[in-house]
Amino acid sequence: MAGRPSIVAHRGASADAPENTRAAFLLAMEQGADGVELDVHLTADGRLCVIHDHVLDRTTTGTGLVGSKTMAELAGLSAGAWFSSRHAGETVPELADVLSLFPAGAVVNVEIKNGPVWYDGIGSAVAERLSPWKHKLSLIVSSFDHKVLEEVHRREPDLCLGLLYEAVLYDPVGYLRRLPYPVGSLHVWHHLVTSELVHAAHAAGVKVLAYTADREEDVRRLVACGADGIITNAPGAVVRLLRAEV
Repeated sequence: MAGRPSIVAHRGASADAPENTRAAFLLAMEQGADGVELDVHLTADGRLCVIHDHVLDRTTTGTGLVGSKTMAELAGLSAGAWFSSRHAGETVPELADVLSLFPAGAVVNVEIKNGPVWYDGIGSAVAERLSPWKHKLSLIVSSFDHKVLEEVHRREPDLCLGLLYEAVLYDPVGYLRRLPYPVGSLHVWHHLVTSELVHAAHAAGVKVLAYTADREEDVRRLVACGADGIITNAPGAVVRLLRAEV
């Protein structure tokens, strides 16, 4: 196999623990992941909570919009009971608390969820929260909302930005060159990753992270293409596969 990519646990080790919880993040590191990807929303009282959906119904014991609740209200919900009774004590974490879970140098990819519910000022809030951690952790801020990344950059120019997309862009590297802020990585649906895309990105000084790949054949193809990172729900299995190939 080619050079080993970074293994980034999608919402933590979400194949084995409830997504976006402390349990999932800690398990990801135990399984040998290089870091995690997590999602943030803005609460009614202006705090950054870690959850994927803009509604509570799928992964918590609550209902309704995430942004309509305070952090205290979210902390009173179970974010693990849907996954297993063993995880019923897991709650919706706050980003400020999650950051302290990781060892120095760990990759922490914070994805800003902005849309279909829009959070005024979420980019600035994320930049401010991450600023004290930028020299300890390997931070990436990504989003499908490319305008909010500009807000992050204005507030904290040193943060690495990841451009998330799932469409077939005509010229991804040409697109990122036209943006009013620097991009450190393209975050690409794994089916769209090719060696040509990786080479073009590398020529522009940009990394390619592929999401969300769990199957062995997909992981092998991404490594062969030269992807810099693989975002996966099953970090333990991917780590074992890559170690076996060394």
